[in-house]
Amino acid sequence: MKIPHAGVLLLSLLAQTGSEFLKRSDNVLAVEPSDKPPLPPKPMFGPEAYVLGVIAPGSFVAGLAAVVVLRYYERRYPSSDGEIVDREPENVDEDVYGAGVATLVRDSYSLVEGKGSLILRISRLSSSFLLMLFVVFLQIFIILQMQKLVASRAVTEIRQIYGRYEFVMYGAEMSHIYLTENGFPRGVDPKYFDPANFGRLSESEQASACRIPFSQPQLLLPILFIWTLTIVADLRRCGDLFVRLILATPTITSMRDAIVEGEGECEVVVGLTATLKSVLMVSCIIPRYLIDVYLLWLGCRWLAATPSFGDLLLNAVALEFILLLKDTLYAGVVPDRNKRATQNTLIQPWQRKEPANYRVFLSSFLLILVTCSWVLYYVYRFQAVLPQYKWDVAKVCASYVKSITSGKAN
Repeated sequence: MKIPHAGVLLLSLLAQTGSEFLKRSDNVLAVEPSDKPPLPPKPMFGPEAYVLGVIAPGSFVAGLAAVVVLRYYERRYPSSDGEIVDREPENVDEDVYGAGVATLVRDSYSLVEGKGSLILRISRLSSSFLLMLFVVFLQIFIILQMQKLVASRAVTEIRQIYGRYEFVMYGAEMSHIYLTENGFPRGVDPKYFDPANFGRLSESEQASACRIPFSQPQLLLPILFIWTLTIVADLRRCGDLFVRLILATPTITSMRDAIVEGEGECEVVVGLTATLKSVLMVSCIIPRYLIDVYLLWLGCRWLAATPSFGDLLLNAVALEFILLLKDTLYAGVVPDRNKRATQNTLIQPWQRKEPANYRVFLSSFLLILVTCSWVLYYVYRFQAVLPQYKWDVAKVCASYVKSITSGKAN
């Protein structure tokens, strides 16, 4: 039986392909032993989803509940101290968000009252509103790019460094390690850990392992504390704006009753419609809150993944510029007339009669406790930079750290 020429070529090609496949299979089996530990299943929700889906709404609900409970407690159990201060309306923050709030309220009131040029008022209102949205989207864009191009790379590098360290320190035996959900080695049992294996690492690998931030918690914890406190301060301003604009300011039916005009350019906000409150919530307060919470997590993640003590300090300083975008654009872009309008727009205080009690005098200091709690929770529980970190680097690297601090490093 004769086989067509095309059939001969096809059979020859299949035979050659099969031979190459068997060769590649042999090579793979020779490199990857069959007793390699399997990867555990990855969690259903990553840290990003947990931050946005649990921590952000959970902290908002907890903060709102604390405000409600405090106000209820103060009304039911008034202070016996006679020192009660009548608080006056206060200025909004002088940043892009404050300018946006002032313009939205002032121009909405002017439009309803028919004051000034219609097109001019709409133009100023639109420009301030768009500038506020621009800040929000610019911050989101920078955060996403930082996560994709900076933080992710740093996390991958430090995982490789620590994975190599664990593999060697536990004897480079597959039976002595297991793999995390990201595929990096961890020691099975401390009895297999041998500090003498540190010498089997190259000098560059030793230096990289000893510069893992988790190896020096006395440096990492204060830096994370300062970064967290920076975010907490901005969250406090955001929460203060929410309480004063949404909760403390009465809800009215028409913007005609929103403002009481004072002397000169001063205007006091005495009420807001439900529609305008919703606009402020969606365009200003909620985005700012979510950005702060997500940036808190991402900043901690990047700092914890920085394999250099000097860069750790520099990165902590560099992170703040994202928060300062609202101040930078306000100083450089907002017209002077709008700045004066922002300075002269007064909104209602948290409470009009402020008694002398523990909440007034001491409650803000609890933010230090909140900050410390988050830092400790992140480092010892929540961090996903080095999952299942063994805290086994500091002791081995003690001599190396001593050499670089004494100026005797190679």
